[in-house]
Amino acid sequence: MPEKKIDITQKYNREILEIKNKLNQLEQGRIYELSRAQMDGYLATNIGQLKRMIAELIYKVEYGEESIEDNLRDIFDKKSMMLYK
Repeated sequence: MPEKKIDITQKYNREILEIKNKLNQLEQGRIYELSRAQMDGYLATNIGQLKRMIAELIYKVEYGEESIEDNLRDIFDKKSMMLYK
């Protein structure tokens, strides 16, 4: 078996988790049309969000962009360095 060059599921864990959560919400019928809870959003809105999430993840993978975790780590590292100066 060839060796992985990048472990997408590990590197982009948070992005994948957001997509899984959106799919779970849809699977559980968490849409405004069924629940009448505005926080659930309309089906079309949820589908649009899901399409955007997937497109953003694909873009990040194809172009080697940093993950949300990478960006957060950088922010916290910079802030902690500023605190210790």
